[in-house]
Amino acid sequence: MMLPSDSDTVPRRTDPQRTQPSATAPSKSGPPPAKPSKPATPADQNPGCLRGFLRSPLVIASLVVLLGLFLVTAASAATGWTLGLNQFNATATFESGLYMLDQYNLALTDVEAGNYSLARQRLEYIFSQNPEFLDVRQQLINVLTIAGFSQQPTAAEPTATPTEDPRPKEDLFSAAQALISAQDWTAAIDTLLALRKADPTYRTADVDGWLYLALRNRGVINIIQLGLFEPGLYDFSLAEAFGPLDALATTYREWARLYLLGNAFWLAYPQDAAYYYGLLTGLAPNLTDASGLSAFYRYWQSLIHYGDQLAAEGEWCSAYEQYQRAQAARQDGALQPTADYAYMQCLGPSDTPTITPSTTLTPAATFTPSVTVPGPSATPSYTSSPGPTATPSNTVAPSNTPLPTDTPLPSDTPLPSDTPTATETASETPTETPTPG
Repeated sequence: MMLPSDSDTVPRRTDPQRTQPSATAPSKSGPPPAKPSKPATPADQNPGCLRGFLRSPLVIASLVVLLGLFLVTAASAATGWTLGLNQFNATATFESGLYMLDQYNLALTDVEAGNYSLARQRLEYIFSQNPEFLDVRQQLINVLTIAGFSQQPTAAEPTATPTEDPRPKEDLFSAAQALISAQDWTAAIDTLLALRKADPTYRTADVDGWLYLALRNRGVINIIQLGLFEPGLYDFSLAEAFGPLDALATTYREWARLYLLGNAFWLAYPQDAAYYYGLLTGLAPNLTDASGLSAFYRYWQSLIHYGDQLAAEGEWCSAYEQYQRAQAARQDGALQPTADYAYMQCLGPSDTPTITPSTTLTPAATFTPSVTVPGPSATPSYTSSPGPTATPSNTVAPSNTPLPTDTPLPSDTPLPSDTPTATETASETPTETPTPG
């Protein structure tokens, strides 16, 4: 009989999991029980479900390829857009440079011809586009000096720099509010700028709103009432720093731009000037600049200038067409003879009817008046009398008949009884006169 070992006598800690009943109680001597298998999940039962599809290596590779293609396409589009934009900017810059060079040469020609006003307009336009273009600054200063203009060229009108106001910011704010109510836009802008300089953080929303309102309204007044298009456009650009322009201000800005574009071609390129002024005439024909010339008047004059230019080049039909357009826009009696002359030149000499006599009329007979003296005539007359009576064909007047200059009175005229008969004149006439049987 075997004695129990120490291991058998020492109590062992029971495992709760082992003491729990099992559905399959394995025998102590048998193999260890197998772990129960997990219940079948739907993913294992249906391999074509979404999770299994997304985990497929083929799908993952396809998604990676598509993502790569999308990135390549986006990069290509961005590169193409950048290249196209650069090319467009380069083309626009090149064309703008050519145009400014043309205007610069024309300005020098105008200076030589003494037309300083037109030269000033050209140089100011070039200076506003590119102040560093050639020596446009010096040329403009020379023109302004010669012509006696007092203004100096500036690339852009700077923001007004008011004198520093010593008042407290609360007083400045109240003064700006009163100026806004009185619609004194320039004074309101100066006061608001002083307030902004004193304290940039003081009631920022209100100050920004008032600056927008004052700059916007002052720009409208400059364009619509004063005809100062450049200052008005500058006010609009400053107002856009505080908010987008409304529809009405945007419309006024487009009008000012069209007028300035027409001014850029005025007198130099009348065809282009008429195009831009014509667009503006359909929108605001009475819009005037600081000189008092309306858009309609400049459009009408540009048509006449273009017609004159075409006439000088011998394009009479095109010139007549421009004159007719000018007459349709506004009737002008002084222009009508010019239009008629252009029309006749357009027809040409071959189309003008010319009357040329084809035959020469020659008089067939000459009438010579004769004086008839009453009484016996010394001039033989040929008389034919029908009938059987024998009448001599040649009647000879008596020899004693006086000449017409010695015409006797009717009392001395011989009686007809003295007239020789047919028998007495037998010696002078045929003795027998055939009579009709």
